[in-house]
Amino acid sequence: LPWPAQAKDHDAIFKDRCCFHRSNTEETLAWSDSVDTLLANKDGLEAFRKFLKSEFSEENVEFWLACEDFKKTTSSTKIAAKAQKIYADFIEPDAPKEINIDFHTRNHISQNISEPT
Repeated sequence: LPWPAQAKDHDAIFKDRCCFHRSNTEETLAWSDSVDTLLANKDGLEAFRKFLKSEFSEENVEFWLACEDFKKTTSSTKIAAKAQKIYADFIEPDAPKEINIDFHTRNHISQNISEPT
């Protein structure tokens, strides 16, 4: 079959099976430039989340997003609250979305959580 017919057949067969909305080819190719480019694109972020979920490591991108949001925070009361939430969600032992970090890093964070900056 010529390429356009194959593409139409492929789209018809797989239209309901795609796990995320597809960006145009140019945007999708740009994801390979850097992780920042991938994560800055809504579709790229969604595709990466789906991949991490399939690898049982979705908490890593969720942690990164929480940290990026934290870095934009200027209110000292919000800084403290967000730091505590990140700690409770990702850092403390047996956290619901515990990330894989070494003992020394976890210990250092635990000692400094009372005065986040």
